[in-house]
Amino acid sequence: MVKKKAVQGLMVLTALLWSTGGAQARDLFKDMQLDAFVLGGGSTLVDAQYFNSAERLFHSRFDLGPKFTLGVAVPYGKLLSIETAYSYGPNDLVVTNTNVFPHVGQVYPVRVYIGSLSAVVHAPFALFHLRPYAEGGVEYDRFSPTDAAITTAKNQGFATVSTAIITHNDKFGMNVGVGIDRKLTKRLTFRIDLRDHVTSSPAFGLPPKPTADSAAAFPVAGRANNIQYTAGIVFHFGKL
Repeated sequence: MVKKKAVQGLMVLTALLWSTGGAQARDLFKDMQLDAFVLGGGSTLVDAQYFNSAERLFHSRFDLGPKFTLGVAVPYGKLLSIETAYSYGPNDLVVTNTNVFPHVGQVYPVRVYIGSLSAVVHAPFALFHLRPYAEGGVEYDRFSPTDAAITTAKNQGFATVSTAIITHNDKFGMNVGVGIDRKLTKRLTFRIDLRDHVTSSPAFGLPPKPTADSAAAFPVAGRANNIQYTAGIVFHFGKL
């Protein structure tokens, strides 16, 4: 009997705690504000390089590519918000032997993944229903050759070397940008966004000069600017 009453008491106590916790959670989510956004567009990865391989001059660059971005922003006051975003899309590497005419580059397909954390500051005014903003933040980028690119490097080589092993490069970077918001309804906003994602130049695991482990080399250095121009929809969750 005592055991049965103890179990019943525990069940009642658990129910009370759940109901109290549930009420607190409902109050929390009722007052929470959150913006989720989906953007699409393109990017220009600016990182053209010249380098020598076996006394021959090569040129490397990245192709234009589409970009897709998902993100969430939490507002702090009327002007500031903190957002986190994930961006994905191709920017293929093209390596060209400048001594051979016509110039036909070898393409190594590359996918770029970006995870970022940024502060966004909106203007305290709107002009023709357009509200500008500026942003800046930090990010983690992965420049990842596809399986096709890895196979191409292995079977057809890189620059003057007949075979090469390439892999992904992970980079810490920063991003700065501007944009405009145009409110469509109470919940929906249209956004146009322009951002420059800045990292050091990726070398895809190749050393700056030939080594005992790798005859292939990619002696590049400097800054890579991945300029993304996207547009899409922002959906506002929570209290209006």
